[in-house]
Amino acid sequence: MEKKIQIVLVPGFSHLSLGAILEPLKTLSKLFSEIRLEIEIISISDRSVESSSGISVNCPILLNECLTSLSSKNRTNALFLCCGLRMPYKLQADLKKLLRTCSRFNVPIFGVGCAGWKMADAGILENRSATVHWSTLAAFSERNQYVKTVDALYVESNCVTTSPGEAATLDMVIEFIKKEFSSQYANLVCDHLMISYTRRGDLEQPKSNAQRLRDVPFTLQKAIALMTKNIETPLTIKEVSKLSYLSLRQLERLFSKHLKLSPKKYYLKIRLLHGRQLIEQTSMSILDISIASGFSTRRAFSKSYLKEYDFLPSHTRRTP
Repeated sequence: MEKKIQIVLVPGFSHLSLGAILEPLKTLSKLFSEIRLEIEIISISDRSVESSSGISVNCPILLNECLTSLSSKNRTNALFLCCGLRMPYKLQADLKKLLRTCSRFNVPIFGVGCAGWKMADAGILENRSATVHWSTLAAFSERNQYVKTVDALYVESNCVTTSPGEAATLDMVIEFIKKEFSSQYANLVCDHLMISYTRRGDLEQPKSNAQRLRDVPFTLQKAIALMTKNIETPLTIKEVSKLSYLSLRQLERLFSKHLKLSPKKYYLKIRLLHGRQLIEQTSMSILDISIASGFSTRRAFSKSYLKEYDFLPSHTRRTP
């Protein structure tokens, strides 16, 4: 059984993500002589590509050679794209060409880390489900209205898979081995790498807030989930309590006991954090961000924002 797998590195890629791709695949080919994997590491720029940790990886193949092989008889069986968010502008066109070529020849694409953003820019996520790192999910959803944004460890949608990267990359690659080869192979690879378990792709990404809320009652988790999913058009606290199957008094008591805040104040914090993420990660106007965060006017948003963070929304933006 022969497979050709290409891993494309873009400056700023995560070393953790790269290792999570390489090690299971290399282990698979070492353990089973009947499986022959041709793994190519490719750069879209220079031979040496620097990761987010400052360590460079030498790539024997450049982009032009990669594009040629995609349309050849010895075609690629899977392409993994590892990249950081701040990619040099001069490389954008080359990366779009690569992704569109893969899509045209139906080559399965696995986007890792910030790759989801680049895949959306290339137009290959249209009418597909996708995910990116939780810290940029809100901005990604606002910018890419034609993509169904999902908070998940990885999402497969019509031969295109996206993952937020880091540790979630490992879960995605083990699932790839299961589907491409067999569950037995995947289990033995996990045993060899001492992986106790892998997570389902549809699980929400772990976040500090999620960790803090892990032990709170399910009814409270449900109420918070309702708030998080209804930001642009906020629910009333009465609606939240009704949809959570709680009385207003029960809801107030739960929030006070576990979060030391009223439901109204906690809901406001969620909306303001959403707004702050959009300010930091997009070029949307403050007015549009105000509306997307559930405020009817920019003035109302700015007033609440100032009270929460001690500075105005305009002072948050990193770039003009």
